[in-house]
Amino acid sequence: MSNIIKVGNITFGDDALPIIAGPCVIENRDHSLFMAEAIKNICSKVGLPFVFKSSFDKANRSAVGSFRGPNMDEGLRVLSDVKNEVGVPVLTDVHLPNQCASVGEVVDILQIPAFLCRQTDLLIAAGETGKLVNIKKGQFLAPGKMIHAVEKVKFTGNNNILLTERGASFGYDLVSDMTSIPIMQSLGYPVIFDATHSAQIPGIGFDTRIKVKNIMQPIENVATVKKEDTLRKVVLEMTKKPQGAALVLGDDSLLIGIITEGDLRRCLAAEGDIDSMRVSEIMTSNPIAIDLEALANDTVTLMENRKSQISVLPVIKENVKSCVGLLRLHDVFQTGGQRDMIPTLARAAVAAGCDGLFMEVHDNPAMAKSDAATQWPLDKLEDLLISIKRIREAVLG
Repeated sequence: MSNIIKVGNITFGDDALPIIAGPCVIENRDHSLFMAEAIKNICSKVGLPFVFKSSFDKANRSAVGSFRGPNMDEGLRVLSDVKNEVGVPVLTDVHLPNQCASVGEVVDILQIPAFLCRQTDLLIAAGETGKLVNIKKGQFLAPGKMIHAVEKVKFTGNNNILLTERGASFGYDLVSDMTSIPIMQSLGYPVIFDATHSAQIPGIGFDTRIKVKNIMQPIENVATVKKEDTLRKVVLEMTKKPQGAALVLGDDSLLIGIITEGDLRRCLAAEGDIDSMRVSEIMTSNPIAIDLEALANDTVTLMENRKSQISVLPVIKENVKSCVGLLRLHDVFQTGGQRDMIPTLARAAVAAGCDGLFMEVHDNPAMAKSDAATQWPLDKLEDLLISIKRIREAVLG
């Protein structure tokens, strides 16, 4: 039986099912406040407690050039504003022992990243704040081994501890073993399930199982023009939405053509007049496209089999040429997860008896600055939480 752990008016380890949710990384103050308020309203409507989560520094990115977030001082100011203005508890990661005291003055829960769950100095520094410490289980650890991380925090006299399951390494992928939930609960502390990171495919690389719909750029993020528009309109639209191409659409979003950056460069090199020339003069008519439900492997085959290799593909729905987005070769090889598996994992964890759910949520996942492939869309959150609550009620009987 787990201890009951409290933070403010929220309890972990009883019949409640708190939701820890928010964008992966703090992108700016306004976005954080908007997301916190929106998720709070959804959780209140469904009847689930809510803790806001966002990171001021993503120090464990795969690529050195990845966006990491604001600095600690700015990030803590944003989290303080969320806490005070939205009125919800807040959680954020710490990566270094010397961050813990300052972070502990602002947030309600300090989170230890999975890769750092054995770092003694970090665990002790977090414990010494007296705040609730959420320790993510390393992907490389058996669940029972988390007793050692627990003991390091308890060594400080702090018994406010959560444990989080976020998948286990299996080859180069992750699998979720739901037996880890009761095993870690037997250590005496509530166990949270991280539904979004558990859907990740670690590192950067090509995975044949990913569907086009999970990695494409949605139509609202892509430049779209009409065939009668001027090329200046194309340049302006592609500047606002720089995805490497502009889609030429007809009535009912039917795909009739595409203009790539290469097309524009060739036109300008030939001294074309962008104010008088029309889209129809340089566009590729009836371009090859990929279906929304196709697999990434099909996409690469399609691109490579062309005599002149292409790096962008319009995405259509149900082979009716209704255009719903654009897929870039870059997107295929930067995939990092299976978003459509998140509901399956979340529901399974709740059925297995977890004490709370951790989810990264974004209002526009495709444009998220971190973990874009596995952030859950805000507009789909309510439906998912409703189904989760029903499962929880069934488990409790």
